[in-house]
Amino acid sequence: FFFFDQSLFSSFSANPADIIMRLLTHNTMRNNTSEAKGKGFPLKITAVEVKVIDNPEAGATKRDIEFVKRMLPTLEWPALVQAATELGIPTLPPSLSVELAEDRAFLQALYHILMNVHLIKGMLTCPVTGREFPVTDGIPNMMLEEEECERVRL
Repeated sequence: FFFFDQSLFSSFSANPADIIMRLLTHNTMRNNTSEAKGKGFPLKITAVEVKVIDNPEAGATKRDIEFVKRMLPTLEWPALVQAATELGIPTLPPSLSVELAEDRAFLQALYHILMNVHLIKGMLTCPVTGREFPVTDGIPNMMLEEEECERVRL
């Protein structure tokens, strides 16, 4: 269903919990500095190392398909398409149709992209401020200094 730019990738078999920075994770991340004014999304990915969990069964179970179906309404689709392209997967459709949302083969491939494609090393860059957040060993460093934080009232 999808084609990968193999130049950034190395495949391996591992426990998916061992790698943290999934495309699903990226789809929820924002620059929350006061300078971004709530508009620090989506973060641009500059990948140095990407790993794909080689799991032919990924997305094949009824539970996996139901998981993806439940996630579809919460995904920021244009941001996912952009992120996938930045990681060498330029084949996601630009928009999500009702037909695709019910297509089992598509949902299985989407599960694989969301859960098994990991940014191991690289940079996440805010589209508003240019602030860079490094990703090392699959862990994004989103730490902010106190003066950078938006003022939140409880």
